[in-house]
Amino acid sequence: MATIPVGAKPVGVAVDVHDHVFVTNSGGSTVSVINSVTNKVSATLNVGFRPESVATDPQFGVYVANGGNGTVSALDRFHALAATVVVGGPPGSPQSDMLRLAVDHLMGRAYVANRGLDRVSIIRISSDPPALSFDFTEVKGPLGVAVDPVSHRVFVTRPDHNEVSVIDATALGVIRNIPVGQNPTGIAIDPQKRRVYVANSGFKTVSVIDSTTSGVANIDVGASPTGVAVDSHGGVYVTHPDGLVRVIDPSSASVTARIPVGSQPQGLAFEPHSSRVYVANRGDGTVSAIDLAGGQ
Repeated sequence: MATIPVGAKPVGVAVDVHDHVFVTNSGGSTVSVINSVTNKVSATLNVGFRPESVATDPQFGVYVANGGNGTVSALDRFHALAATVVVGGPPGSPQSDMLRLAVDHLMGRAYVANRGLDRVSIIRISSDPPALSFDFTEVKGPLGVAVDPVSHRVFVTRPDHNEVSVIDATALGVIRNIPVGQNPTGIAIDPQKRRVYVANSGFKTVSVIDSTTSGVANIDVGASPTGVAVDSHGGVYVTHPDGLVRVIDPSSASVTARIPVGSQPQGLAFEPHSSRVYVANRGDGTVSAIDLAGGQ
């Protein structure tokens, strides 16, 4: 494992197809870009105030949700600012976790979970420049958001309601509310196995939703799971405030490893070219790179 210094209070992580790892530094207004070949920061990008979430698209670029001023920074493939899209929200609010987003490449959309406005907004990323759509879906208290690339359904955690809402991409409406554990936050999808993993930060479980039947099973992972990511083989990685990443084996539905990382780990993402999981450690301004090929 490598430890990489980034900016203040890193929380969100995403990867692209060009060996780049993007990390939102919520303590300021920047995104750190890590080269996954060298495990070093190659650039620092200026975005909006208190960036909380980041997502990438192989064709259209990088999108950063800035919770501090209710905007999304749209960066092109060369990481230059292409547009600042206003999605709304209480500007300068001290409350964190106001905006998170996920991208659906084939639909040409970014979905923005806007907790302050009780809605999931849509940005047309295929337009030039990217622009906010008039269409949105009302969802009470949305937070984590993930897109199933097969069904194009959008799954949204609702911490105040202990539910995950499912949005149909065509009708742009909630078609199902699925009860999960207490205070669900992070969410990730395994499209091959048709599973949705939800970190229930108010308890000690990860809920596993069968995206075909909407059935739910729970895995005991330890107190206060926060973020979750899935690798290309279906392995699941969960961050905890105790400075550990717990690894779930999907076949046994149990924790098979505990990996020490930095202080207060939050968001994380799997980078397939290097076979590493990158973890944003909010408490100490670092990113931990876990080398899966090296046996971690």
